[in-house]
Amino acid sequence: MTASSVLNKLFGSDTSFAVTDREQRSIMERAPWNTRLFGEEQIRSLVQQLFLRGGPRSPRQVVFSCVDESSDVTDICQQVGRSLSAEIAGSVCIVEVAAQRRCDESSFQIPISHIEGLDCLRDSALCLSKNLWLMPWDVFLRNQKALSAGWVRSRLDELRLAFDYTIFQAPPVGQFSDALLLGHLCDGVVVILTAGSTRRVAARKVKERLYSANTRLLGTVLSGRTFPIPEKIYKRL
Repeated sequence: MTASSVLNKLFGSDTSFAVTDREQRSIMERAPWNTRLFGEEQIRSLVQQLFLRGGPRSPRQVVFSCVDESSDVTDICQQVGRSLSAEIAGSVCIVEVAAQRRCDESSFQIPISHIEGLDCLRDSALCLSKNLWLMPWDVFLRNQKALSAGWVRSRLDELRLAFDYTIFQAPPVGQFSDALLLGHLCDGVVVILTAGSTRRVAARKVKERLYSANTRLLGTVLSGRTFPIPEKIYKRL
């Protein structure tokens, strides 16, 4: 059974992001096989399937979360943000959702006094490239002590005006209420699973909690995948 079929069986049909056989052959024909290239193509395919398909329900604000803290949400969100910003002319923002409401462990720190003096969200975020920004959780909160649905909805509206796409880099959505609230009010959640680590029972509980909160499950991503088959054989599959 393939990794994609396992995810589909667990979360429902057509929810896992994976390249098709035709895309896989195209990857192999364009360049020699290597895991870095394969990973980049997987991220590009995820971006195409998730954000760029078009249609009235095409998501613009997405929460990337996980089942447990063993999954590396940070790296995947950064890769998705870079890939998406390279595909479009519009703006992309990655918002670091802290496990707690303080952002002590944020990769970037912006003084609160600086945040208060700015009205434009884009100006208060860190510019990573010409159309990619990173926003620490403190900047998103803007001294808000407790999150309510009304306040978050208003804040998301501000983000829509400032950025074309927003990627929320969130802690386990099944464990933290802030992440679950964001997932409910955004366009949906992508759940990251770790090969050989994420437990099936825990993944099912996350799925049930998302559905109970009436949160749209956009898909699943399998990270930490290994390739035990030798390169020469894998290229012929």
